[in-house]
Amino acid sequence: MIRYKIIHPEEYSAKQVDEIIAALPAWRREECLRFKQRQGQMENALAYWLLSEMMGFQPDFVRGEHGKPEVNLNVNHNLNLNVNHNLNFNLSHCKRAVACVISDDGKVGIDVECLGRYKPQLAEYCMSDEELRQIAEANDPDGEFTLLWTRKEALLKMTGEGITDDMKNCLTSPRAEGVEIECGINKERGYAWSVASKIWQ
Repeated sequence: MIRYKIIHPEEYSAKQVDEIIAALPAWRREECLRFKQRQGQMENALAYWLLSEMMGFQPDFVRGEHGKPEVNLNVNHNLNLNVNHNLNFNLSHCKRAVACVISDDGKVGIDVECLGRYKPQLAEYCMSDEELRQIAEANDPDGEFTLLWTRKEALLKMTGEGITDDMKNCLTSPRAEGVEIECGINKERGYAWSVASKIWQ
């Protein structure tokens, strides 16, 4: 089953964020407090808190082949839980949204990005000719660009590769075969999001 959730940092008070930071495991709290700006600390803390809420425990991480975090199944989490060895997750955050997806059915990736990032030069760098045409013909070029960007990021985060030299064509490349991508724009909150998933055969 694949589940995802998006929350909004502006809905959390400074006191709530401080309590969440204080409740983080020491390793994650140290990582969180490396951010000099309060916004970065808040996004980092809320992302881990959301993951813990969805999983039902505070996971430890190990790094996969491309550096993607995975749940460390060699730790008992101080709970009598039979942690699913197929458990996959991914996190994303920006100023306006914090997102988490978890799955025991296959690989997953998620991305959230604030609207307002569209620049023609950036689009030329990371979009295919067909995608550039879509953006140019859209009623909302910025929204279309940001939606396409999150689709690419979610896919590449799902594969564990992150941004690559093939970002222009990644949505039509072999790595996208069998991948489902759900996406949307929250104009009221000012962000776009995408969730990529591939069920194990």
